[in-house]
Amino acid sequence: MLASHPDIYVPTRRKEIFYFDLYYERGLEWYEGFFPQKAEARRYQAMGEITATYIYRPYAPERIVLVPSITKLILMVRNPVDRAYSHYGLLVKNGEYAGSFEVFLTDQPWVIQQGFYSRYLENFYQYFKKDQILVLVYELATTKVPETKQTLARFLGVATERFPLNAGTKRVNRSFIPRVPIVYALTRKVAWHYLRHKWNLDGVVNWGKRLGIEHLFGDSGSFPPIRKETRQYLCALYDDEIENLETLLDVSLDCWRE
Repeated sequence: MLASHPDIYVPTRRKEIFYFDLYYERGLEWYEGFFPQKAEARRYQAMGEITATYIYRPYAPERIVLVPSITKLILMVRNPVDRAYSHYGLLVKNGEYAGSFEVFLTDQPWVIQQGFYSRYLENFYQYFKKDQILVLVYELATTKVPETKQTLARFLGVATERFPLNAGTKRVNRSFIPRVPIVYALTRKVAWHYLRHKWNLDGVVNWGKRLGIEHLFGDSGSFPPIRKETRQYLCALYDDEIENLETLLDVSLDCWRE
């Protein structure tokens, strides 16, 4: 949705830059290389990038606040139960995990901890004012697209009507189970670790994605739903957190209780 607006710039070369956590030592000049130079930058009213891991890094906000041009942040929170299962699905798809979701929660307890959003937000609120951080609820943002466009436009100071009508209505990433997970995982490792992050050959990776190379190894379907008893266990675990987040953000999260 952000990329579709003519007055908003998000990097086309690389979506997640990971500068403020993985590549901070490369320096601000390296980071600025993903954005337009001053002459071209004047065309845009807002510029930014999307890296989901920043919210979990305790040192990220103090690094981000040191860049004067970064004055607004956007966070999208999802039902923590579904977020945990989605993370599990991603690791299975990428060949990084092969067990059940229930065993995964025991083996990787940090995945559960990442659903306690309020503690991470509180860390950011030490460096940014609340009106500098727009928090969107995934389930509402994706089902009430016109309202989401209006909210984003107000926050970023752009015109709502310049969003294309179909922006935000298409599903971009679908979780699937590759038929040959070992080969898929190896291909992805080469693409992301060497081509993109070590050698900066983003164009090669993007070209492969456009061709749909990841699906050449087969698609054996989507992941089954979470087991009922597992969902009940996680819902009880996050019950207090949901209430804390509602108080912190002054919003209703009843959509997570349904």
